[in-house]
Amino acid sequence: MAKANWTANQPTNLNYLSPVNFDLSINKLPKTRYFCTAINIPTINMSETTHDTTLAIQSHLPGDKITFDPLNVKFVVDEDMTNYKEIFNWIMALGPGYDTDDYVALVEATKTGTNKFSNAKYENMYSDALLIVNTSSNNANVEFQFEDCFPTSLGTIDFTTDTQGVEYAVCDLTMKFTRFTVSTAT
Repeated sequence: MAKANWTANQPTNLNYLSPVNFDLSINKLPKTRYFCTAINIPTINMSETTHDTTLAIQSHLPGDKITFDPLNVKFVVDEDMTNYKEIFNWIMALGPGYDTDDYVALVEATKTGTNKFSNAKYENMYSDALLIVNTSSNNANVEFQFEDCFPTSLGTIDFTTDTQGVEYAVCDLTMKFTRFTVSTAT
């Protein structure tokens, strides 16, 4: 008969996770890092399949698809709007928003005489992001590495004169990504 080992089942760290101790770094958005005020760890979803039995009860089995909700970031817009503009320019180049020259420059391609791209570095469309969650002592603790991020939405900026005091402009950024990994910070 097995003996219970009560001390082995007790948590070793009794500190709660603080939602204000984090640092976000997005390789293509260096001007946004300092101004980031909020980020979410996206929901991860696993598909399921139904297994019919000879009984009236259906059983469920894990499926074969994993999906992630978008990565949502909130940041304060700096006075020169450089962090807003770097995201805006990335989206416009991905579009392409103005002309194909922005896209060609983004992927470092050369345009042939028939307006086709050659030698494109399509990995330039994406950027990795790193979210570091800190301990209560503000030391790096857990890292979330988001791979192949790209912006899908850049939120509104509200200008208004009827507020009391100064409320600085805040903007939302939504990004899609391929996957993320979780590891202990080193």
